[in-house]
Parts: sequence; C-alpha cells; structure tokens
Amino acid sequence: MKPSARKFGRFLLVPVNKEEEAPGLFPSGASDVREIKNLSSFLKKLSAKYLLLMDDEAKINCSESSLRRQLEIAGKRRAGMTYSDFMRQEGNHLMKHPLIDYQPGSIRDDFDFGHLLLFSCEAVKSALQKYGSLPSEADAALYDLRLKISADHELIRVPEFLYSVSVKTQKKVKISGRQTEAHFAYVAKENFLRQKKLEKIAANHLRRIGAFLPPRTKTTNKEQDGLQWKASIVIPVLNRKKTISGALESALNQKTDFPFNIIVVDNHSTDGTTDILKKFAAKYPHVHHIIPRRRDLGIGGCWNEAIYSPHCGRYVVQLDSDDLYSSPQTLQKIVNILRQGKYAMVVGSYTLVNERLKPIPPGLIDHREWTQTNGHNNLLRVNGMGAPRAFDSSVIRRVGFPNVSYGEDYAVALRITREYKIGRIYESLYLCRRWKNNTDARLSVEKQNANNLYKDKLRSAEIEARKLVNKEEPSRDSRRIFAEFDGGKDLSLLLLCQSLYDSQKKSWPRLADACRDLASVRTRKLPGVYKVYLQYNPARAVSSGAAVDAESIKNRACFLCENNLPARQLGVLYRNQYLILCNPAPIFKKHFTVVALRHEAQEIAPSISRLLQLSFDLSPDYNVFYNGPCCGASAPDHLHFQAVPKKDLPFLRELKKLTPVREKSSVKYSRGNASGRSVIVLESKNAKALEEQFVNLLKTAHKIHKTKDEAQVNVLCDYAGNRLRLIVFLRRKHRPDAYFAAGENRIFVSPGAVDMAGVIITPLLENYSHLDYHAICDIYREVSWPEGMMDTLLKEL
Repeated sequence: MKPSARKFGRFLLVPVNKEEEAPGLFPSGASDVREIKNLSSFLKKLSAKYLLLMDDEAKINCSESSLRRQLEIAGKRRAGMTYSDFMRQEGNHLMKHPLIDYQPGSIRDDFDFGHLLLFSCEAVKSALQKYGSLPSEADAALYDLRLKISADHELIRVPEFLYSVSVKTQKKVKISGRQTEAHFAYVAKENFLRQKKLEKIAANHLRRIGAFLPPRTKTTNKEQDGLQWKASIVIPVLNRKKTISGALESALNQKTDFPFNIIVVDNHSTDGTTDILKKFAAKYPHVHHIIPRRRDLGIGGCWNEAIYSPHCGRYVVQLDSDDLYSSPQTLQKIVNILRQGKYAMVVGSYTLVNERLKPIPPGLIDHREWTQTNGHNNLLRVNGMGAPRAFDSSVIRRVGFPNVSYGEDYAVALRITREYKIGRIYESLYLCRRWKNNTDARLSVEKQNANNLYKDKLRSAEIEARKLVNKEEPSRDSRRIFAEFDGGKDLSLLLLCQSLYDSQKKSWPRLADACRDLASVRTRKLPGVYKVYLQYNPARAVSSGAAVDAESIKNRACFLCENNLPARQLGVLYRNQYLILCNPAPIFKKHFTVVALRHEAQEIAPSISRLLQLSFDLSPDYNVFYNGPCCGASAPDHLHFQAVPKKDLPFLRELKKLTPVREKSSVKYSRGNASGRSVIVLESKNAKALEEQFVNLLKTAHKIHKTKDEAQVNVLCDYAGNRLRLIVFLRRKHRPDAYFAAGENRIFVSPGAVDMAGVIITPLLENYSHLDYHAICDIYREVSWPEGMMDTLLKEL
C-alpha cells in the first residue's frame, strides 16, 4: 500500500516503516497532498519508524536500493537524521554533488542537506517532548527541529550518491527593486524579521547545549606606551598588480590627527606587484613593505607577519589589496570608535562596487542584524560580520590569525567576541570591488564545501570553548597576555617570542635597560680541551646570590606567580599551561623564562613531556633548559624553564667528543666527563621512548645519590635533524665551597645549566679577571658526580 504524503513548506513528508513502502513516491511532485498546518501536532501523532522529507521543488529520482541503504544506516547508527550526496542533472549530464558532514558547529540555517532527508520518528518525538513545539513558519520549524534533534542525536551524512535531481538555477533575491545573489539574502531589509526568528532559534539551541554567553562587557586596557604609530593599515597582497596602487593611494590619502603607517605584506608576488610596492616604500617612509621568509602563508599568515612586526601600531585596520576606503576620513572614524569605546574590535560597513567603482546590488552591507546583547551568539549562526575590520593590537596579537586564505577573519571574530564587547559603524567606510578574479559567486561545489566545512569546524571549536567559559573555569588575566600559542601550525612560536621581545623592549623600561646593559657585558674565552667562556654580568648577582633554603622561600612572595610579576611584563600564553616571559636579567640576547601558570614545585619528571614539546616548538633556533631546585634554580618553588639561542651554548657544539655507550628502546646514550662535568646525553626520534628512558634515569640516579626530592640535574633539550636530545648534567652539590668563602677568596659562581654548558657567569669583576680554565674545571668536578657513580648508574640503567 502506498503511504500517504503530506506537505509542509517545500517538502513532502512521508511516514515510512519499511523500505518497500517508498519507491512509488518517486518522482515527487504530487498535487493532491494535503498541507500540514501545525507541524508539531503532525509529528507527535506519527506511528511510523521514519519520516522521509522530499524536496517538492525538485524532480527526485531515487531507487529502492538507495532508500534501503539510507534506512539501513539510520537503523544501525541510531541516527536522528540521515542525508546523502546526490547527482545533479545538467542538460544531458549527471554531475556529482557531494555534501559535507554535520558537526556541532553546523548550526547555520543555510546548511545544505540536499533534497532527501530521513528522520527518526523516535528522535523527533523525543526532541519535541524534551524541548517543546516548533514555530509555524516552514523554514523556521525545520531549522528548529534539526537543532533540537542534534542536541541529543547524530545527524549523519551518507557519503554515497543515493539519488539524482534536476538542476535548478541559483535563486535570486529581490532587494529594493533589484536582484542579487542569495549569498547576501540574510542582510536584506525585507528578511530582517525572518532572520530575527532564526536568531532566536539558534540562541535557544546554544542555551540547550551550554554555549550561550551573556552580553560581553569587557573592554581593552589603557593606551600602550612606547608605540611610534597610533594605527597601522594592514594590506596582505599576492599578485594584485592591477589594484594594489589604488589600495595604497586610498590608504595614503587618509586624514588623521594621529600618526599612522601602512604595512603591506607581499606574499611573494610574481606579476609585478613587488616592484610597485618597492617604489611606494622608497617614496613614503611610513609604507613598510614586508616579504615573509615563509612561502606557505595564506592571508591569515600574512596578517600575523604584520601584527607581530615591530612596525605594528596601537590599532590595526584592514584594507584588502583590491578594495578601497570610501573617503579620507575612514581611518579617523574607525580609530575614534576604538578609542572611545575601548573596543577590542570594531567592524564597519561596506558598499559593493564593480571594477568602475559603481555600486552594484545589494549596495550597502551593514550587518544591522548585530546587537550588543546577542551579536556574539548570533555570529555562530551567520558566516560573517562585515568590513572593514579593525583591532586593538594587544588583543589581536594575543589571538593571532589562522594561516588560511578563507575564514581567517571569521576565526578571530569568533574568538574576540567570546570575550570582548565589539564596536560597530553602520555607515559605508569601504568599497568592496567584485570582479572576475576575486568574486566567490561561481565557486565549484567542492570549493564551497571546503569553505563551509572549515567555518563549521571553527564554530565547533568555538562552541566547546564557550561551554568552558560557562563552566566558570578560572581564566588568565588577559592584560598579561601578549599573544597565545595553542600548538597550531598557523603561528610560529619563534615569531611570537621575537615579537614579544621587540615589543617589551619598547614598553617595559626595565627590560630596555637590561638589554642595554647586556650589550656592555664582558666575555672572555678560557683555553682548554672544551670551550669555556667567562661572562662578567653584574645584573645576575640577584639570581646567582638567591637564597633558596626553605625558610627564605617561605618568607618571600613567589616572584614567578602571575600576580607578582611586574605590571608591564607581558608574556606569550603557551598551550594554556605556561607563560613565556622576557627574562629581565638576561644572560644572552632574547633570553626567555617559561613559567608554569600554576604554582607548583620545580620538578622535571612530571613535566618532561612539556619540556620536549617546548623544545620542538622553539626549534630550530632555541635550546630549552631546566635547573633543578639545588642546581641553579633561583625559584625552586615554582616550575619554570628557560630558553636561549643554541648558538650561545658552547657545549652543544662539542657533543661529538662524548662516548656512545648504548641504545635502548630506540634511545641512544652517550656519556662524558667534560672538564669535570659528568654528563649523559639521550637522543631519539621517539619522544615517548625518550621520556620513559629519562624518567628511568632519574629514578636510578636517585637511588645511587639519595636526595630529599628528585635527583639533582641540569637538563638541556633541543630538537634538530628530526631528533630530540636531552643533555643531562648530574649534580651532587649546589654551589662550590669557595662560593661561601669570605673576602678575596670568594668565587661568586653558582652553576646552573648555562654554566654547565660552557658559559660561566660571575657578577664579580675580580672573579672574571682571575679565574682560569683549571679553576673552572675544579668547580665542575666539585659540583658534579664522580666517575665511579657514573659507572654505577650506567650499569643499573
């Protein structure tokens, strides 16, 4: 018996129990079906196992075997809904039309499910019972239904071409007497009320899943000190010979009451764009032409080059290489709003124009759907928020851009609106040119899918992040964070640290003074079998002379805890566990301290995996080292590492002098007695194996030389040649006896990892002038394990 069909909106709804019941329904287009007036009532009365929805505006051809396949998957997976890829009829040809997988971030109302959808009636009834009835309008009701189902059930795509449809031309949307692509339909004035209904549905869904955020009220800090430029116009460009001059002239014509510059990131253009930019940079001192070292950058990666460059100003403002500012007052208007509202981000409005700069439909795009109460939530439903975009540089550096050329702006907008209040300007500030080389109006299905999938992934990640916000997890003081590194490939940790260093030298006088003093530090080489250098560095007196006994530590505040750091000291938030800071008493140029966010003991065994990861992330230029509590750590009560350039540690260039002793679990061991230093080197391509062998070494060392806590060690770690390497100096003593001597007999040397690596630091000029290689070897021997203990260790490993 042929099942009865009902109609709701553009869909035919067919209850199905068995696959044999449905084949007679194709092709669709029945004219005698009754309309459903109340979808909720209809769904609650269903007795069937499944409900098939067929697009009545398309001619669908689906075989019995294809429908059986969809029913089979729906049953096995207990899916709330299934949908599949399909074929499109274009003339005499059938063209593949693949879809994309549904995920938590697929909450936009224009998600493409195709023309044939299969719902589980059990899931439908459960959603209605649990979350309430549906609105009366067809598109709003179906949008609400699938969001309610998705809260508890999977929406599963069948990646098979199970049916075919006749192709239909892209819909045109009537706007103010003219027509434009459906791409802009959601910003059309006549769609405003409909969009508000869909916004409400999406907001309720976010509440259900715990991702809805109340209005954002957070603003930015006071003015940053020491910046030459109040604003920077950022123009990423690749092969835009035809339009780049116009964009630059538009930027140069800006009239402001503050100094601004223009940062053009030229992504290795090959069409003559580079020559044009060189001429502009030569003529205008405030035009900075940057060509990145990397050749794998997208638009987001180019933005990172600009915001982490020393030329970056207090605010950064977007200008695409084929667009123009609408007037000489654009930059002033944007910066005024940024300043007045202390906004982290301001978004203006733009006018669509053709190549001759004549307005084209729909004209002004102002995104008036945005509200301060719910705009940050509704942004998860829509695909953008407008242009031009401008940022407080302290915030955008902390967030950073993903290294992609589509959705990079949307990604940072989601992240910033999670935390900050946003400013809007609803007058046209910007002319967005649509022409054959930049329009997305005719993207292939595959390209559209890739774009939509990426933005859905962004939304999925953002939804999870907002859930965490609602769980009231303690957040870091964002005023302390210069930038964030979460391990993604889009950002270089080296670049972030370099930018931090450049910025802090300008904004933190203490570091500026330390860097100036470091330039006058004296160094001399001591002749001997191994390279050893003496460094006279008076600024290290505090660290070298730090009292690290339990009573002294108990009676002082921890100077590495975030609340006790100097007010102007900023850092890079590293994998949400550490803060990378510029060391205010540097031994070398660009010397960083990596501080755990939690106040926890200085122990290497529980944190060795992070040391290895940090070394990898800072490769190839940096070595990361650890000083044990009685081996040079001036803060033995707070976990921290330090990072310095590899080239500054002489011992790293002499590892070939050590003796290979064994290989165990893919880890190579070498040992040596280097000028009195007892050292073991572990090396492997396998981080997990290296970690396990190192922890075993620590435990074995502790049995041989019992100490209160862990075995006393200095550890240097780096990554090179696809291998991780741990250089372990085994210690039996914190400081040599001469350290405690009085008067001229005192040797003010407190060996840490840098000293053990061949750079002896002393804050006393007398020590610097008179110590020789033999005296240093005596110090090394006094604080290191003797040969016999090393032999025992290697036997027991």
